[in-house]
This record gives sequence, structure tokens and C-alpha cells, in this order.
Amino acid sequence: MSSDVKDTAFPFVEPEGVASVEECSFYHVMDLPGIGTVGDQWDLRKTIEEYLGRFDFDGKRVLDVGSASGFLTFEMEKRGACVVSFDIVEGAEWNLVPYANPGFDREELVERLRQHISRIKKAYWFAHRLLGSRARACYGDIYDFPAGLGVFDVVNFGMVLPHLRDPFLALESASRLSREWAIVTHQSMETKDPLMRFIPDPETCSDPLTWWEISEGCMARMLEVVGFEVVSKRRARHYCVVRKHHETCTTFVARRVHPPR
Repeated sequence: MSSDVKDTAFPFVEPEGVASVEECSFYHVMDLPGIGTVGDQWDLRKTIEEYLGRFDFDGKRVLDVGSASGFLTFEMEKRGACVVSFDIVEGAEWNLVPYANPGFDREELVERLRQHISRIKKAYWFAHRLLGSRARACYGDIYDFPAGLGVFDVVNFGMVLPHLRDPFLALESASRLSREWAIVTHQSMETKDPLMRFIPDPETCSDPLTWWEISEGCMARMLEVVGFEVVSKRRARHYCVVRKHHETCTTFVARRVHPPR
């Protein structure tokens, strides 16, 4: 297993003792021993290979950015990876769109996020225990990854960047820790033009958790700027439980060609 530091050298989060599935919220659908099927947002079970870019994770040290309830972490771990899961410290730190519309109740949403993110983390640790995972977890600032995490073979972003005020800064910060690979998956505009579309609607205040639609050309250009070259790009349809239909996402697998500066 390649790594420049021992996992124990960094103050990772201590596992939470979660007694019951009722304490949890699962972002991804997953199957848990003795519990059954859980999850209510995305069901990637049948399409996970495409979602992860059909990448060979065996023997790789992986940073899973925005791990939520851990499905991607555990799937990469099943494929032979040593994974560090990274997520937000608490729900109030989410990059909410700052709608000035008086109909937008930011305080109420922040409180709901505090509770939801807490339940998501409990789901991670509940599944972690039942699946016998050895993954470590770190909570922090997605725009400032601590160097103490060490060097990774792969940095993975699963459906994260469009939810950030500054997706490039997050990509730059995390990618500095990758010696070789970056994998990025999200819904993308299918154009080679390097574009980002600003999603927030000031009239309806719809979806205050999402900022951008990023084109395939823009994502490739971002990766190139931070020293990577896209070696594969896969479009696949993944099932969104909430919307009750499949949505097309693009997975970029990029290899480092220049060291970070």
C-alpha cells in the first residue's frame, strides 16, 4: 500500500458509537448486514463501476472528498483501496446560496442542515461498523486540506463540486495531496466549451445548496490547470431516488502530468 505517512500520524476523527439505524440518514442506497437496504437519495449500486470510472483501486491510498454516509468510501475499500473519508465539520458550514429574497429562511435551513449532517455522519459510522471498514475520517475545510493527511494516489470527488461556491479552489486544495490521479463525477453540460452556468434563481430561491452546472470542457480545463490530464471520460445514467428517474453524470479520470506548485 503506497503512502508517505502512516494514518495514525494524523488526528483522525474517533468513530461514533451509533446504536440504531433510526439515528441515521443515508445519502446513498446501500445494503447493510443484518439491516437490509437503506438510503433515499441516489442508488448507485448497479452503476457504481461507471460512477467510479472503472478505475483500479487495488493498493491505492484514496482521499474521498465529501464522503457523506460513506457509500463511495466503502465501495472503493471493497476494491482494495485504503481510504480516508473527508467531510464538512457541521451543517452550518455548508456553502448556502445567500438569497436576499425575504421568502428565504436561511436560519431554518441552517438548523435543518445541522441535524441532517449529524445524521449523515451517524450513518457513516453505523455502516462503517457493520461493514467492518478500516477507513479513517477527517472533518474540515474543503478549501484548505491539511497537509498532515499525507500524500494520496487518488483524490475522488463524487457529486461535490457543483455544491460549492468556489469549486476550483476546492479542486486545487485537494488535488495538491494527489501524487497521480483525480476522479471527478457530477452532472455536466455536454460541451467542450469551458463554461459554468450559475444555477441560483433569486425569484424562486430554489435549491440553495447548488451553485453551478459545470461543462465537460470546463472540468477538463480545471483539471489541466492543476496539473492533470483527462485520460478517460464516461457518461452514465445513475438512479436518483428523490426524482425517481435516471440522470446522466460524467466521470473524469485524470492522471497527474505536472507536480503541484
